[in-house]
This record gives sequence, C-alpha cells and structure tokens, in this order.
Amino acid sequence: MNNCNPLIAGHMRRLVQQYFTAEPLIRYAELFIKDKLAESIRFGQLTVIHYRMFGGMGDEAYEAAAAVELFVLASDILDDLQDQDAPHKSWMQAPQPIAIHVATALLTLSQQAMLVSSASNEIRLALMEMMNTQLLQSANGQMLDLANVVEDEQDYLDMVKQKSATMLQFACMTGVLLAGQPWNSVVAEYSLEIGMAAQIQNDLRDLLRWDDKSDFIQRKRTLLTLYLIEGEAEEDLWIKDYFQGFISIQDIEAKRELFLETCERTGVTLYGSVMSRMHYNRFEELLDTIQEISPWKSTFLSILNQEIA
Repeated sequence: MNNCNPLIAGHMRRLVQQYFTAEPLIRYAELFIKDKLAESIRFGQLTVIHYRMFGGMGDEAYEAAAAVELFVLASDILDDLQDQDAPHKSWMQAPQPIAIHVATALLTLSQQAMLVSSASNEIRLALMEMMNTQLLQSANGQMLDLANVVEDEQDYLDMVKQKSATMLQFACMTGVLLAGQPWNSVVAEYSLEIGMAAQIQNDLRDLLRWDDKSDFIQRKRTLLTLYLIEGEAEEDLWIKDYFQGFISIQDIEAKRELFLETCERTGVTLYGSVMSRMHYNRFEELLDTIQEISPWKSTFLSILNQEIA
C-alpha cells in the first residue's frame, strides 16, 4: 500500500493550494503536512484498503484518504498543544495562536475534502454524518483525557474508545461507505479493538519513559498507572503519594531505576501486554468473519502491525 502514499500526500497539498489563499496559512499548513508525512499516513492507507476490500474501483479513495489524514493531523496538532509534550513538532515551534488557527483550518479543510470525494449525494451525506459523529466522539474522549478523570478499567476503555479508537474506525469506515456499502458493524467493532490494542501499547511506552511524555511523571491516569497506584506494597506507596500530590516531582527525580524495577516486579508491563494482546486477538477473530478481507489480509495486517509496534 506504500504506493498510494504519494497520491494521498499529493491530494493533501493540492487541497491546501485550492482552498487556502492566505500565504501564511498555506506556508504553515504545508510545513505541518510535511512534518506529518515524515512519520506515516497509515490512516489514509486504511481508508484506501477498505475501499478496495468493499468493491471500490476508482481513484476517489485517495481524496477521501487525504481528508482522513488532514482530520488526523488537525487532531494531532490540537492534542499536542493541549498536552504540551511534543516540543520537536513544527506546530509546537510555531506561535501558538497560529498553530491553533492552522489546526482548525485543516479540520475544516478535511470536511470539505470529504464532501467532494464522491459524486454521489447519498454517499457524501453518509460520509459527512459519519465524520461529524466521529469528531464529536473524539472530542468527548479528549475532554475526559484532559480532565484526567479515569477512575477504573472501564472508564479507561470508554475514554480510549472515544478518543483514539474512533480515529481508526473513522479511517476504515470511510473506505467502506465510499465504496457504496452501508455501515458495517464488524468493521466498526474490529477497528475499535485494534485502536484499543494500539493505545495500550502506546501507554506501555509512555509509562516507561522518564521525560515530559512520561504518563507517570505527568500523573496521567491510564490503565497502567491505575494498576500501579492500586498496589498495597509498603515499598510502592511513594508512587501513590506522588499521584495524589503528597510529594513533588523533585522528590522522585532520582527514582527512575526504582520505578522501572517496580514496574517489572509488580507485573504492570506484563499486564499491559496481555490486555493489548486480548484486544488484538478479538480483532483477529472479527477480521476472519469478513470474506472480503481474504485478498487483502496480509497487506491490512502489515499496516496495522506498524500501528501497534
């Protein structure tokens, strides 16, 4: 599917040139897109492959995939601005009012791109309704994450479904609907499962960091940090004290090795791996029930394995 990347990227740039007229807006938008393209456009790839899986034959998938990637880029920019944990990104180095404006402009551009991706009014309506529904779900999940109100495993899973997993669902379902097919409940469910598997893997990485992106240092309530602060061992109570604000970040600066040892001893990393694998296994079960996947399965799994690597 990598051969579709230049086509998706080309549509993203063309859309900026077509709809943006202010030179600074064009310049910053192209800079942010360049930054995005340096990483991956897996969401767009998922749109294209689902379009092909469900019988789509034209080139309209690339414009829809560009809409998806612009949507994801805008969401990433806003997420990073809110979390303040990605200083190397070009949008974090731009003046914040400009970065916010470009993100909202890209969000609007993604909706326009989706609107013109099909000549069928029926398909366009279905795509826009689905897109706005996903955007609203993601906004709810992001608010729960920002408020840091997760209290237990179910809270966490509900938040991830809304914030992160809906983006994968949005990408996959765009391809299905663009191909003229109705909402597919199996695709909807397996995309949520793979989204949760990927997010738990991401949380595992962020748990073991010891910088501004560390979920522990940021006192972020995830499935894994909740597991740690629920521990009752005397030697681990400092973790709970830090999360509750009884001790400061200065008090734990020298405890990195102790923290990593605690993660190993308590089994939190094993717990995270098992939980991620559980959702991935459920995804595979669902995937095998769809006949359309057969010719595309290896390619599809290759894309997804990049997501959860």
